[in-house]
Amino acid sequence: MKKHRSFGLTTRYVVIVGLLLFAANVILGLVMMRQAENVMQTMIRKNMLDLSNTAAGLLDGDTLASFTEADVGSPVYNDQLSHLSVFQSKADIEFIYAVRKIDEDHYVFIMDADPVDPGAFGEEILVTPALVQAGRGVATVDDSPAEDRWGNFYSTYSPVFDSTGKVAAIVGIDFSAEWFEAELRSHTFSVGIVSILSVVFGAFVMVLITGKLRQKFKALEKELSVLAENVDQLTEEITSNQGYKESLGAAPPATAKTEADSDPGDELEALGSKIRAMQLELGRYIQYMRGQAYTDSLTRVGNTNAYQEEIRRLNEQIRDGSADFGIAVFDIDNLKIVNDLHGHACGDQIIRGAARAIADAFGMERTFRIGGDEFIAIPLGATAAEIEAKRQTIRESIQAFNTRPNHPEAELSLSMGSAVFRPGEDHLFREVFVRADEAMYENKGLHHRRMPTLKAQ
Repeated sequence: MKKHRSFGLTTRYVVIVGLLLFAANVILGLVMMRQAENVMQTMIRKNMLDLSNTAAGLLDGDTLASFTEADVGSPVYNDQLSHLSVFQSKADIEFIYAVRKIDEDHYVFIMDADPVDPGAFGEEILVTPALVQAGRGVATVDDSPAEDRWGNFYSTYSPVFDSTGKVAAIVGIDFSAEWFEAELRSHTFSVGIVSILSVVFGAFVMVLITGKLRQKFKALEKELSVLAENVDQLTEEITSNQGYKESLGAAPPATAKTEADSDPGDELEALGSKIRAMQLELGRYIQYMRGQAYTDSLTRVGNTNAYQEEIRRLNEQIRDGSADFGIAVFDIDNLKIVNDLHGHACGDQIIRGAARAIADAFGMERTFRIGGDEFIAIPLGATAAEIEAKRQTIRESIQAFNTRPNHPEAELSLSMGSAVFRPGEDHLFREVFVRADEAMYENKGLHHRRMPTLKAQ
């Protein structure tokens, strides 16, 4: 009687544990899938927004504001349209165009790079929440697809400012809703597989433990071992990414400790440890991917996504009266000619050297690459004299770069301009940027007059 009673209590205990494990796996799978989907969706949206911000940065707001229907086909009009046409050829982009705000509910085309069925000048465009936000000066991506006569799209909109800081036009880029959803599925597929495996495993365990527990325990051990190997394999695949390994630094990979001579009852505990280790590693990997979304892959300084976030943060500080910052704008001299003469590998060395020189002076976290040969540093609480003093530090870094034993075939040269925020005078980040940019171009003019002209062979 005592033996039968003990067996019944053990069975009920394992059934309860099995139910809890199954529920935990279901919740874990849903949370992991949701979290991974949100992170991947954010990354895709950031990349989309980066394209429209880049396109908007190529256009001249004052010129766009002056366009009328009579200007269509003129050299000036075609010059602005050519900037958009470059992006139209990208595989991911369906359409790219520029629109003008008539009022809060009405926006019209002023140029469309679609060679087949472009929107006519003055033709109204479907208004979405993201377009309204861009009309107010904030670059935004649609949260859901919208359908018009051209198809069903997720769209991203970036404002183009005129010289007074007002929104002169808005660059819109349409991405196929089918493409967006396919991208999202491809990024979350591996996480979904893991989640499904976890849920399937929970269900499988439930089936096994509600049967003849003692007679089939060996079969259960075998299945647990297979699953543990799958979890180990997934963890190994995550940690095999070289960039992710480097991001861990001294942090050890998550591992589960098991004893070779453990009794069968410890198999569940060992599996739980491995699953927890996998969760920890996956959490680290998601954090790593978030960092990648804000880091320039070539130079490891901030990319345009990080730069746009910093602009939004500083504009908020300007509005609440707490802003205190400076701007230093840099342009690599003759990079295109270096690429033509010596190849892009040499050009990449020059770009990395420029990033290091600027980051040594201003710090990696305050340095951003905003174009192929353009960088910007945004020191906080810096005076004009302090920023100017950094110029000598940068010169010394450039000299060390150009004279090192394994320096590239071409020499690194940087043009620089700077400005500081003026409380009460500056109302937008862009106003400070324009002054710094103008100073940089004055400096570049001096460089071109002093330096011998390079010619591509």
